[in-house]
Amino acid sequence: RGGSAWTDEEGQEGEYADFGEEGADDDGEEGMGDDDEDSSDLATTDTDSTSGNEMRLPHLESEDVEMLPAFAQRRARLAAQGRDVGAHLVPFSLSHDRRRDPPKEGVCQHKLFFKIDGASSNCVRNAWRRAGFERTNKGGWNLWWGRPLRFPEHKKLNEYQKVCHFPGTYYLGRKDNLARNVSKFRRSNGASSYPYLPVTYILPEDRARLLQDWRDRGERGLYIVKPKASARGQGIRLVAKPDVEIKKGASVLVQRYIDDPLLIDGRKFDMRLYVLVTSFDPLRVYVFKEGLARFCSEEYHSASGKVSNYKRKLGHLTNYSLNKRNAAVEEEGDGEGIKWSLSLLKERLAAMGHDPAPVFAAIDDLVVRTLLSVEDKINANMSMYVPHKGNCFELFGFDVMLDASLHPWLIEVNTSPSLATEWQLDKRIKNQLSVDMFNALGVCGYSRQSMKARGEPPRKETGLSERLRKQEVATGRRDPLSSLTEGDADLIMESDEERALAGSFVRIFPAPGTERYLPLFASQRYSNVLLNAWQQTPRAQRPPLPSAKPARKGGKGAG
Repeated sequence: RGGSAWTDEEGQEGEYADFGEEGADDDGEEGMGDDDEDSSDLATTDTDSTSGNEMRLPHLESEDVEMLPAFAQRRARLAAQGRDVGAHLVPFSLSHDRRRDPPKEGVCQHKLFFKIDGASSNCVRNAWRRAGFERTNKGGWNLWWGRPLRFPEHKKLNEYQKVCHFPGTYYLGRKDNLARNVSKFRRSNGASSYPYLPVTYILPEDRARLLQDWRDRGERGLYIVKPKASARGQGIRLVAKPDVEIKKGASVLVQRYIDDPLLIDGRKFDMRLYVLVTSFDPLRVYVFKEGLARFCSEEYHSASGKVSNYKRKLGHLTNYSLNKRNAAVEEEGDGEGIKWSLSLLKERLAAMGHDPAPVFAAIDDLVVRTLLSVEDKINANMSMYVPHKGNCFELFGFDVMLDASLHPWLIEVNTSPSLATEWQLDKRIKNQLSVDMFNALGVCGYSRQSMKARGEPPRKETGLSERLRKQEVATGRRDPLSSLTEGDADLIMESDEERALAGSFVRIFPAPGTERYLPLFASQRYSNVLLNAWQQTPRAQRPPLPSAKPARKGGKGAG
């Protein structure tokens, strides 16, 4: 269904408790690090400004994270590992403002700081403030939000600092890089390994192939032209005659236009999925239970299989930043305007006679395969520049469109998805998303004075026998669960605690059944094989985990 036509050059810039199985973009305008607090973002429920009815998304209701057994286990484990710096796990809440609490035992006594360099949003800043964080422009921060760090900046991070980008996620965020990496993935694993990207040409190098494709199609059919690195619908246009409508030498990305989109009420739409990656080694991927469907503000027209009025962007491009400028657009209730919740979209699909379950299972598959196309490059950067595996996380915005046969197509991946809350629906989704994201990450306060006195912890070197054991496991010559170490136990507990504390984020990798993806990795990593084996093994058949001795939290060599 998808295709590619380009060369591969890259234009880059204790007892264990089991908790069960289970670029800024165009979704709104965000502040450039302003420090205003929006008290309306503190509410647990919001009111639809049009209808006056309370907007309930009950499937997003989260328990008080401190009441969960996983939180107590994680807090104790991290405190033992970071005893020399007083490490203390911090809870985040949508309703509880800890700034109003009197000092008490069991609450983190260390100063907590966040730093912003770039765009941010009220829902993120308020989640931090409710947890007791203050803003700083200096070092010693706990959380960084905004632009990606430069590669050398990563090397200065201590083990309790977390930044919102992995080094090199422009491999996904730039449209040309995404196309090149998917092309390489398809060449390595077969054309059927990635059926989710429309036929794509990167100009100027692929101009001849583009024009040949156009001629092979009888000089019919539309193409969509996109700048290689832009957002909010800027510079996007449709062309019917690429030979004259695209200048020679133009540096753009061109794709076959999806001319048979699934329509609802006569309008095109796409979907915004919020994808949280907490680690690339091992790969751990979550999708938020809720997202957004963004509709064109004008109807889509086609006649006799030919798209008409293709110059009218508001009937063809789903970008919210474009469609909100339509004078007819105003905020409406969920399921009524140009922005719906995904839960309402699923209900509408079911009412149309479509089963949403296989559709969204295919979208999960799209997400995992997209990340697999770049995991080797990002892990290479992590090894070179990032001192601690837990330093980085990333929230991606995956934009997906369905065609009339319900096949999902990847439109783009945003590495800085907007968390702006222009509509009440945005607030209800993105406030909960922010809280659940930070609870999943395991943010700790720590003593900066003790950290300075201690210095960087020594790397724990892995012995030859342990390296051989891991190699045998990764290559399938040894059962991953046959000889678990304390490091393995810590990795498994970290993974299971994270999943249990992720709120409305649902883990899609590793998860039951995801062992089918292991052959698609560029190289087999021990940690991926181990966690997938743990997930596939019934709970009653899992071996006991060795008790880890309290130890100082180490760098990448630990475990």
